[in-house]
Amino acid sequence: MQNKFRAARCAVLSMCCVCLGAQADSGTSLLTPAYQTQLENWLGEGQLSLSNIYTKAAGDTSLDFHKASDAKGRTFSVMEATNSSGKTWLVGGYNPQSWSSTDGMHVTMDDSSRTAFLFNLTSGVMLPQLKQYFNGDGIGKDQTYNNADYGPTFGYGHDLYVPRDLTNGGSSLLYTYNYLGQPSTGVSLLDGSIWKGYDVTFGAIQIFSISAVPEPAMLQLLLVGLLLVGAGAVRHRKLSVVPLVK
Repeated sequence: MQNKFRAARCAVLSMCCVCLGAQADSGTSLLTPAYQTQLENWLGEGQLSLSNIYTKAAGDTSLDFHKASDAKGRTFSVMEATNSSGKTWLVGGYNPQSWSSTDGMHVTMDDSSRTAFLFNLTSGVMLPQLKQYFNGDGIGKDQTYNNADYGPTFGYGHDLYVPRDLTNGGSSLLYTYNYLGQPSTGVSLLDGSIWKGYDVTFGAIQIFSISAVPEPAMLQLLLVGLLLVGAGAVRHRKLSVVPLVK
């Protein structure tokens, strides 16, 4: 019986630590509180817990990105991107599916699955994955490209391409994602300029896994459960004491 109480107590403690730890972990590094709020507003799910699961280090390649990010569920990819003129923006994308090294293109034919979006936090712009203009429309279907030799890459062509070395020779060629669902093919997410080639350089890159922040009522229930388990364990210990017979 004592082992059951111990197991239950550990389970409740673990749940509390996960929930509280997730809240403390949110809004770090590239994401200022204002930027995190902007991403929350665009996603439309209320307050989020964002855990930094990958930060680009010197010498990293796409293999390091995939090792940290594959099979981790939905994510925000946030990166510093510099154009050929030397101007830098903070850009990225929301991926509602797990990253993979082997899946190739994640194709989403149904509008209900076209929930990814690109963003430029510096400019305050969000570009949704295009919905169908007619039955079977494939323009907005190519959500992300998943290959061991690619960093976090979105769209067909690609709308946001991060090369193997995670730094040199990237690009942005909008097609799958666009302003207010209106076609504007061939321009850059960074500055809206016409595509000139693979001239985007990436600086810092971070990947954040996404989870909902528990409601206060849920945290209260967890704490009440912990107290009840503790009280039960104390009561069990008292009942287990055998009085000495004189």
